[in-house]
This record gives sequence, C-alpha cells and structure tokens, in this order.
Amino acid sequence: MKKIFSILTAFVLIIPGLCAQDLTNLKDQKPFHLSGGIGVGSSYYSSNEPYMTRDPFSWNLNGNLTASIYGFSIPLSFVVNQFSTSYTTPFTQFGMSPTYKWLTVHLGYRSMSLNPFVFDGQSFLGGGIELRPGKFRFSGFYGRLNKAITEDTTFDHRIAPQYSRMGYGFKIGAGSDGNEFSLSFFHARDDKGSIPLIKDSLNNLKPQENTAVGGAWSYRFFKVLTFSGDVAFSLLNRDMNFESLDSIGHYEVPKFVRTFSPINYSTVFSYSGRTQLGLNLKGFNLMAGYQRIQPDYMSLGTVYMVNDIETYSGNFGTNLAKGHLNINGSFNAQHNNLSRALISELQTMAGNFSVNANLSEHWNLNFNVNGANVYQKDGTMAIDEDVRMNQLMLNYSFSPSFNTFSGSKQHTVTASVNYTDLTDRNPATKDLTAGNNINVNANYDLQFVEKYFGINTGLTYSVYGQKDYEYQSAGINVGANVQLLKQHQLSVQGNVGYFLNKSTGDVPGNNTSFSLSSSLSAGKSSFSLYGSYILTPPVNLDPLDKISLVPTAVTTKNFSAGIQYGYQF
Repeated sequence: MKKIFSILTAFVLIIPGLCAQDLTNLKDQKPFHLSGGIGVGSSYYSSNEPYMTRDPFSWNLNGNLTASIYGFSIPLSFVVNQFSTSYTTPFTQFGMSPTYKWLTVHLGYRSMSLNPFVFDGQSFLGGGIELRPGKFRFSGFYGRLNKAITEDTTFDHRIAPQYSRMGYGFKIGAGSDGNEFSLSFFHARDDKGSIPLIKDSLNNLKPQENTAVGGAWSYRFFKVLTFSGDVAFSLLNRDMNFESLDSIGHYEVPKFVRTFSPINYSTVFSYSGRTQLGLNLKGFNLMAGYQRIQPDYMSLGTVYMVNDIETYSGNFGTNLAKGHLNINGSFNAQHNNLSRALISELQTMAGNFSVNANLSEHWNLNFNVNGANVYQKDGTMAIDEDVRMNQLMLNYSFSPSFNTFSGSKQHTVTASVNYTDLTDRNPATKDLTAGNNINVNANYDLQFVEKYFGINTGLTYSVYGQKDYEYQSAGINVGANVQLLKQHQLSVQGNVGYFLNKSTGDVPGNNTSFSLSSSLSAGKSSFSLYGSYILTPPVNLDPLDKISLVPTAVTTKNFSAGIQYGYQF
C-alpha cells in the first residue's frame, strides 16, 4: 500500500506541471464547471418460481459527474446499492480519470487495456497514466488487483477466499492513420501472507505469480487492405509455495527470466494469438481471421479467457442496387484438444447468411439463415455413438415491414416467420432433444403524430413439436401510449395480452399479461415508474412426468415494479 500511495502522490504532483506547459487558451476556459447527473431508484419483484432469481426488494444510488477546472476534465462515477451493506465484500468503488489534451491519469478503482491476451478488463486500485502525444503511445499502471479475503466457514453463503494481489504493467507503441504497433508487459504476484490458512479446509487456493508480454499491430495497405493481430506469451507460477529453480534438467533458466518471475515445478509457459486480414472495397468487404489459444494459457490480467481452442472465421458483405440490397454472410469453425491429450475433441461450426432489401421508402424485406453444428470427435479413446454429441440446428426467418404517413398519422406494419429445426444424430438422446418450432408474428402500430398518441396490436402463433408431442400457443397483445401535459413531459405506456395454450393430451393454462410504465421530465429532473404482471393458472398434467415438456413460461406468476428519479445539471 505504501507503493500505491507513493505513485498516487507522484501523479497528483506531476499533473499541474504538465498542464502548465500549455496555457495558451487558459483565459478562454471557465475556472470551474460541474456537470453530470445523479439518480436514485428502487424495484420490487415477486414470483412463484421455486428458486428466486433476484431479490424481492432492491435499491440503488448512482451518479456521473464531470468537474472541469480551466478546461481540465475530472470525470467521476459511482454506484451504491443494498449489496454494499449486506455483504462483507462491498461492491462500491470510486475512481476518476482526469484528461488534459493527450494526457489521461487514472486514480482509484480503474481499468485499462494493454493487450487482449495480457491485461484487459481487469480493474485495479491504484494509479495509471496514458500518453498520446503525436504518434507516440504509452500506458502504464500500478495497483492492487485483488484484495485479501479470508475464508469464512460460518457464513451461510461461503465467500471464496483470495490472496491480496499486486500488479503493474505498461504498453509502449507508435502509429497513426490505421498503422500502429505496440508492445505490452504485465506482472502480478499474490501475497502469501495476506490471509491465514485454515487447517483441514477443503479450500485449494494457491498463491500465484504471472508475467505476460505481448505485441499488437494494425497496418493498412493500398487503402483497402488491412492486416491486424495480437500475440502474447505467459509465464505462470500456479503455486508459489514450491522452491525456485535455477535450471530445468541440463538447461539453465536465463537470469533475465528469473528476474521477472521465479521458475518452479508449477510453472507453465504458453502462448496465444490472433490475426485478421480484411479487404474493404466500394460496396464490398471481406475478412478472414485465425485465433489460437494454447491449452495452458492464462494471464492474471484478464478476467476470463477460454483456452485450448483454435478458431477459423470469415465474413463478407456487399451492397447492390445503389444500397437497396444488402447481402451479408459469416462462418466460424473451432475445436479444442490442441495437445491431443483429451478423451474427445469438440468441433463446432456456425454460419449466417442474410439478405435485406429496401424495396421502397415504405417496404423492407429481410431474410436470414443461421446454422450450427456440434460434433464430438474421438480423442485418446473411441466414443460410443450413444454417447457422442452430434447435433445440427438450422433457423430460417423472414421479416417484411411496411410504414407510411397519411396526413398526421403514421402506420407501421411488421411481420415475421421463424422456423427452427434441431436434428440430433445420437440414437440415445434424439427423442429427448430433437424438435422443431414455428413462430409467426404480426404487429400493427398507429401513431397520431400531432396528438402525441398511439395504439398498437399484435398477433402471435407458435408451434413446438418433439417426436409425438406438440405444444401450440396463440395470443393477442393490445397497447397504447400517450404524451400528456403542455410540453408533453409525461409519457405513459401500457399493454395487455392473453394467450391460449394447447398441448398433446394435456390442458395447460392460458397466459394473461399486463404492463404499465410512465415517465415524467420537468426541467433537469426526470421521474419514471413501471409495473409488470404475468399470470398463468396451474397446469393440470396427467401423468405428471410430462411436466418437463411444458415451457416454464406457461406456469409462472410474476410481478415486478420500480421507481426511478434522476437529476441532470
């Protein structure tokens, strides 16, 4: 913590000096200006679901503030809710990132991005700096990545323990106009003495240390061809309790490697990378990509990363008929078991093809096809066909829309037809998983523009089939919206719906839904209120073992409501 305080103090002392180097427009700046907004809200939720997915009551206080001192911006944001006081690990975090021209300073709880495989998305408590003068780029930080949390075996919901983890990193690079190159470095280390170890605990937490380096590039050729990518190497000690090694077998570990990270029997060295090649022409674009993340790759500077994966991807897009016809497609294939050490290998392929046609200023048509195939390939063992995962899912959708103005009225008609088919080639599971679904929707919306009033209605019909079982649902929704008061500050929206449900050999209940919301703005203040209710009578199934065939949404009773107030200044 002393190091963090020293760095924060240094940044505070450096900022005025940097700002004082360019005061040409100081007289045109306001001495002090504060802008932003604050808000407070609360919500209530009630349901008959067997396992509650959210708290019955919640509240929050939030704010986004920006202070400007002679043009020097200091943004500040905060969020406080009931979890800040009801849990032993408060979520409330404060931080700011003041900016002056090409200088940005991060103080408090902040996050920075150095490289997607090195340090990205991880927050820290400390200080950081970003410099972008001209073509030069520099970013750096130092702070606490994790705070120490002691294992608590008496708490109803046991909190996972963790060591205090300090880390630092930097990125240096140069470039402009789509041509950039950068190098990144990151190091993190757990404090083994930050938490006590509980004897006979089932916890298997080990202190870790990690050093990761990476590079990133992006270049443009002939104004139409782009080549970009990222690569990283990581040295991870999964257990710092092992003694350090100076050599591995007959090979001595280089001293510069041991300087950054000690080597022991738990150390893993791995790499990852990705690259993209894109072509951008007038009315046409094409991209091909490749990514490989080794099985043991991990960086303590990334929140979450899937490893042991190799991916090939590509997409294209084109505009025809002066932009009235758009055609796009994409393809992705990936697999794991890169080291050929797993019992099986999972291969997946997915693709998309879409056509969007603007026939006129009133008519629009969209056609979309999606497909995904999952196949479990033999690895170190031969897999029986009754166990092998082998599924293909195809989805087709067609969505026409029509809109027009008639005097002061705006008419909008939309419709959609969706068909999904899941084919399971596994003889043991196909009767339980294979099925198809058809969903048809039609909606009409009428807005009285001059009266600030509108009505809408919609029809829906869906059929789900699985072997000898079929479930059907048909319903209607009716809604309205209006803006009231002299300046139309009060907005009110509401709708009600009713759905008839039918299934093979059973009598499921029918759905009734209702929702109402409103919002009011008065000067710098805003106020909103909403409520939603969905009711379904009990489902009478005979026999009861068919309950798994009925969608969960058919047997629910949910009520939610909330209120929110905001003030902008």
